[in-house]
Amino acid sequence: MMTKLMTVVALSACMVLGSSAAWSCSMAGPNTHIGAVTGVDAAAHTFTVLDAETRQPITFVATPALLKGVAKNQQVTVTFEKDGNKLAAKAIKL
Repeated sequence: MMTKLMTVVALSACMVLGSSAAWSCSMAGPNTHIGAVTGVDAAAHTFTVLDAETRQPITFVATPALLKGVAKNQQVTVTFEKDGNKLAAKAIKL
């Protein structure tokens, strides 16, 4: 009985701790993504984030002022709006 209880507790802890990053985008609010920067292209005014929830790369366009200070491997929170087929960053929280 004690072994079953310990197994259930351990599995529950793994699920909660392992999925906390996955909750981050959904819980951050609408038009918000959280993740690690995988690349910055200052010439094209774009940067790519590996989304914490979907584990997929997402590319945003941004003004040069917003891109200032954004670097590869940083954790960021990006607030954006859709602009046609593009995602336009409105704020980047480092």
